[in-house]
This record gives sequence, structure tokens and C-alpha cells, in this order.
Amino acid sequence: MTITAIPIASVGDLSREVLALASENRKWLFRGQTDSDWNLMPSVQRGYSAQQERYLTNEFRVRARSRHIACPQSDDYPGWLALMQHYGLPTRLLDWTYSPLIAAFFSVHPDYSAAGLGACDACVWALDARKLNESQGFEPLIFPLDASSYEPLIVPAFKNRDELGTVGVAMAIEHDPRIQLQQGAFTIHSCRTPINLMDGADTWLRKLVIDRSRVAAFFEELTALGIRKYTLFPDLSALTSELKSMHRPADEES
Repeated sequence: MTITAIPIASVGDLSREVLALASENRKWLFRGQTDSDWNLMPSVQRGYSAQQERYLTNEFRVRARSRHIACPQSDDYPGWLALMQHYGLPTRLLDWTYSPLIAAFFSVHPDYSAAGLGACDACVWALDARKLNESQGFEPLIFPLDASSYEPLIVPAFKNRDELGTVGVAMAIEHDPRIQLQQGAFTIHSCRTPINLMDGADTWLRKLVIDRSRVAAFFEELTALGIRKYTLFPDLSALTSELKSMHRPADEES
């Protein structure tokens, strides 16, 4: 399944496309990726086996309590999965946001580009969450990550259980200020087919592509509009990163 790419060169272009989507009276989520060729699949499905996923999740649960004061209860699998995602462990969750500007930020910020800023086309994906859920046999609604209907999607990450073979869209539980600031949501992947390659993907996905020649300018526009790293990540490491990007060494400026 090939999704038609819609070119955008500025925040104004992005706004125009988002307004067009809004006119369809559907519930859209957004995700930014620094490489437009990347498929929509979670990190744990990029080279990890099902057994390795269970090793990761269960060892994290065993070792996290001595390092984190507010761990979930042992059987709160959605809570554990969200905590793991928050701290960068490969999981079956894929991050989305209700904000197209935040998605665009992640697509053009140099900190998230492995190849370097402007080395490849970036993109902002738009996902019709209700339509994807409906196509997967769920109600055409967005429930919280800990909803009982999503349990079969989540438990195989921790136990040797059969996969449901589907993907669900869930609201993030706001256990951390970062989740609130980033207006987060997730897709839960109990299927190893990327959602952009699934049958019918063109009915629930739109792909907005930023040409590599426009990535740097797009980033500058977002910065001018106040979409900055330290506003989305309320911690000192984000503040440090942002200050370093704003104030380069004098010998680099000459």
C-alpha cells in the first residue's frame, strides 16, 4: 500500500493541510519522522524478536523499583509499558500527538535526525485514529491505554501469549508533565506489519512531506513560533540542549 505524499514547505502549508483534514470531521493524530522513508512501526519491532521483547520488559520491571520511586503495580502492564516508553526502552508503543506543530517539531529538529539535519526528506503523518480502530475490530473511539479492550494487545509484551494480530490507538495516561505538554497518544502494535503497509492504510493515513531543502527553514519557523525543546521536555537536559542549539561557539559562527 502506497500512501500519496503531500508536499509541505512551511508552517503555513502544514496549517492549510490540517484545516482541510479538520473539515472532514474526523479525529486526527500526528507523528513527525525525520526520514520520510521510515515505516510506521514501533522500536521493539525493528530487529527484536518476541522473546527479546519479553526479556526487555520483564528485566526492566525487576530492576526499575530501586531506581524509580513511583513504579506501577506488578500487574499494571499498560502502566509499565508507558513507563518503559517514557525512558526510551524499545516497546510496542508508537508515539503520536494531537498537535501537528509538535509532530512537525520532531520531524525537523536536529537532535532526532541520525543522518544530520536536511540529509533526507522529513514528514508528518496524520492518522485517523477512530477509523484505524474500527478497521481493527475495536469501537471507533479512542480509549485510555489501560482500557480492558487493549489488554490482549499489551500482555504478550510480558508473557508468552498469542498476539492479537492487530493495532489499536490509545490515549496516553498523563502520569508525567511531558505527556501533557506533548499532547500524547499511542498506537499499540500486536502486529508486525507497519500500519502504513496494512490493507486500507490510505483510508486512515495522510503523509505530509517536507523536502530536505526546506527542513532547516521549517525548524526555524517552529522555533520562532515558540515550539522549542525546553517547552516540551520540562527538564534540565532539554534546557541544556536547547541553549546549545541557540548559542553556538564563536569559532563556528565566523
